[in-house]
Amino acid sequence: MAISPKNRARALEIAKELNEINGGRYHDDGTPKTFDELEIETDELTDLLSSLALNQSAKELPNEERPIRCPQCKAVPKPHDPDDDEPMIIQTARGEAEWVNEGYFCRRCRRSFFPSAG
Repeated sequence: MAISPKNRARALEIAKELNEINGGRYHDDGTPKTFDELEIETDELTDLLSSLALNQSAKELPNEERPIRCPQCKAVPKPHDPDDDEPMIIQTARGEAEWVNEGYFCRRCRRSFFPSAG
């Protein structure tokens, strides 16, 4: 994924905010943190952020501009029925991701599918 200059600039702003969340370069007593301490703090925070971002992406709902389509025949399925939903929790390299898979049924293929499952 290529990151645009605009998004790189935004990432730098976010990195500065994350440094503040981690408490910065120095301990409360004024002594500098070791690189190892900084790395551990940063790893913990980036793992949390990755997990939160995955959860947000998994919960993202389709919009009217791009309707849900059957992965097999590309037909638009019958309207979503909450009874078809499946709760999902998976362990990722960065932590747990949790969401509800919206289930759909394609009348043409006579099969259920879950768009977020790919």
